[in-house]
Amino acid sequence: MTTTLSRRGLLGPGAAALALAPTFVRAATGTNLEPQPAPPRVENIQNVANAQGRLTVETYLNDRGPYQFVVDTGAERSVIAEDIAQTLGLRVSEDVIVQGIARSLPAKAVQLDTLRMGRVRVNNMPMPLLPRTWLGADGYLGLDAINHQSVTFDFQNRSLIVQPSVGDGKILFVEDEAQIRVNGAGGKLTAVNASVDGARAYAFIDSGAEITIGNSNLFAAMQRNGSTYVNDEIIQLLGVTGGAAVGRVARIERVKVGSISFEHSALVISDLPVFDVWGLADKPALLIGMNFLRQVSSVTIDYGRKEIFFKLASALRIASNRA
Repeated sequence: MTTTLSRRGLLGPGAAALALAPTFVRAATGTNLEPQPAPPRVENIQNVANAQGRLTVETYLNDRGPYQFVVDTGAERSVIAEDIAQTLGLRVSEDVIVQGIARSLPAKAVQLDTLRMGRVRVNNMPMPLLPRTWLGADGYLGLDAINHQSVTFDFQNRSLIVQPSVGDGKILFVEDEAQIRVNGAGGKLTAVNASVDGARAYAFIDSGAEITIGNSNLFAAMQRNGSTYVNDEIIQLLGVTGGAAVGRVARIERVKVGSISFEHSALVISDLPVFDVWGLADKPALLIGMNFLRQVSSVTIDYGRKEIFFKLASALRIASNRA
């Protein structure tokens, strides 16, 4: 039997898909303080969730809009729906290659004079074109747009915020928030203090992925600690460029990233091209998708500081303190 899952969009049906949702998240911070309101440190930009439940941010193209764009922290290039480019009268400037989950695809690209999200402005930006039916949104913002910025996925308030990085000189620690240092360049930020059921892993956040995925090198290390696949079912992973990758679902007890733990869940094992793009194809690696991220109140990736901030919802924080 084969179940089909999409990298950008809805989870496929079936028991295997249901097994991908973590049942518990905790922060190993040891704090017993009562919840305190976080000081304002972000500019709130109006945004909505699209039909698939994805958070989007208002984006202006050549000072026209707003358009609703999904932020994809796992994509090197931003893309725009073909109908938006036609509406704006943008001329095709070049042919480019768009890297998808299972294959690369040649695409036409248009040249934007400006792309703006709140106070963030990017000039002279090429944007590959893809059909709206593939994207399910006006477009996706990749690392070429968000690198050096700060991106917050606020699941509790259903908002997505893109703003300039606060820089290296300020202390950002907020109570109930776990702060994780990451390494990398060009926006490809990787946490090295991660593990899956005791097996060390290199982890990165891919907000364009609906599910969390590990590579076969990670599963080999997990097997030495007794990990097994849930069943023999093959999972198909589909992306916006077409093609398919295959994988299998592995049962896991705990994924740790710094002081954050996602517990009693499962992940798909598949050797996706994105691991090679991140330079992790020959290492045990973990792509953290939205099914894990939605278990926390908010996630902020500050590309300028090279830090990730996880903020827990109050109920989860209380469970953490009692653990």
